[in-house]
Amino acid sequence: MARQINLETGREPTDDVWEAIYTQRAIRYWEEKPVPRALLEQVIEAASKAPSGSNTQPWIFVVIDDRAKLDEIAALMRGFFEAAEPIRNLISAGEKSEDKSERLMLKGAKQFFTKLERAPAIIIPCLYQVASPTPDPASLLAGSSIYMAVQNLMLSARALGLGTLMTTAHAMIEPNLREMLSLPDDAHPVALIPIGFAGANFGPTKRKGVDEVLRWNSWS
Repeated sequence: MARQINLETGREPTDDVWEAIYTQRAIRYWEEKPVPRALLEQVIEAASKAPSGSNTQPWIFVVIDDRAKLDEIAALMRGFFEAAEPIRNLISAGEKSEDKSERLMLKGAKQFFTKLERAPAIIIPCLYQVASPTPDPASLLAGSSIYMAVQNLMLSARALGLGTLMTTAHAMIEPNLREMLSLPDDAHPVALIPIGFAGANFGPTKRKGVDEVLRWNSWS
């Protein structure tokens, strides 16, 4: 019997893991109030429960809630956006698209790059002291475990009524981040995750149907 899942839009917390999964959205708007450190510690604890190869737990999560550092990161991201003409042109063209979902997506991208200072906190998941069969610590094999931790983090945030999104655009300002956050050479940031009490609704999302992504027993 198929499970009934609450797919109503809203900003309320939930204890239902299915509801959290089905209503998780990228949130780019947050309430103007700080997130208590106890809640930030709770989502990091959830992240730390993720499985990892040989239980290596190759991660450290750097949480930034210092306003001066948040503003500096936001300024760096905004500066990258303003200097990257191809990205600006792509977003500008997309904002005129007849496809509503494309317009909203690109509007959200612009909002992220230009209004990141509104985020009450930012989490930087870092691969740390990774032993991998591949030479590049940021490669797929080396980094695979940490993204399960990131998923735990984002779903637990959703359960608490905290909005998040994940971007890898931090790579464009990584040298600055490394210096600002005093990251050691064997710590490799893999994402940038703003987090705060949701200022936009959670709710159902448009995704491919199971019939489009499922194959039984072979590809064909």
